[in-house]
Amino acid sequence: MYYEFYIDVFFVVNLFMDFLVLCLTNRILQGTARPWRALRGALAGAALISLFFWTAKEIHTGNLLIFFFGDAFAMVRLGCGLKRGKELLTGFLTCLGVSFLMGGLLYALPLRAGKGILIFFTITFTAYLILDTGIRLFKYLKGKAVSVCRVILENGGQKIELKGLLDTGNCLVDSNTGKPVCVMEMDRFTGMLEKKQRKALEGFCSLECTPGEELGELNPRFVFYTALGCERGLLPVVTAERLTICREGRRIRIPQAAIGLSAAPLSPYKKFEMIISPKILDS
Repeated sequence: MYYEFYIDVFFVVNLFMDFLVLCLTNRILQGTARPWRALRGALAGAALISLFFWTAKEIHTGNLLIFFFGDAFAMVRLGCGLKRGKELLTGFLTCLGVSFLMGGLLYALPLRAGKGILIFFTITFTAYLILDTGIRLFKYLKGKAVSVCRVILENGGQKIELKGLLDTGNCLVDSNTGKPVCVMEMDRFTGMLEKKQRKALEGFCSLECTPGEELGELNPRFVFYTALGCERGLLPVVTAERLTICREGRRIRIPQAAIGLSAAPLSPYKKFEMIISPKILDS
């Protein structure tokens, strides 16, 4: 018994499968890799597996598993933009898990409905859409359940740590810079300033004076906002040197962040100390 091996069809099929697997891996890891990078990783994976089947004198379970793991590692390294050891290991395990799920769905879907590469592509893409929808739904539900994160604010050599609340209702945007505005209590922010600078900022917020040299780096200004019981209010906004959001094992650093200062407490029981605009995660 012998089998006819079409290397071109084998390469195209693996390229398509590897590309979808890497796209799903990137979505799970919340990676920043663009589709072209996933395509590059898929090209490398398809080329390596095709070369293996083309040149191998003997194929058995042992060498096939070893090559499969090495191929998956190379795909993740090239296709997801992961460089560090822990990130690479996480991406590698995620890629294996996605491959296992894709394979399970392909067996579950009606493959006997017809033969041919177009039928295969259609069924494979259907499996991809099922997994992609499931991942999106899981992340949405997870985001609704867990909305509090750790926040580090740095300014003028001072650093404080806060509890941040991701609030989809916060749509504030700084009209001067176009950046999303995060809101914190004024007392917490002014506690980071020197006495002269703190008094100058308090005077500006109470409309008693205009910005002077003491507030130059803070660049204070006002932003119009709408809230429950206030159709058109004024919120003082300053520029902080850096805002770091720690969420789901990632650190998102926003330089020159726009920070709104609230005179009223944000949470009576201190469940959170800053209201974060979800838009800032994409800025």
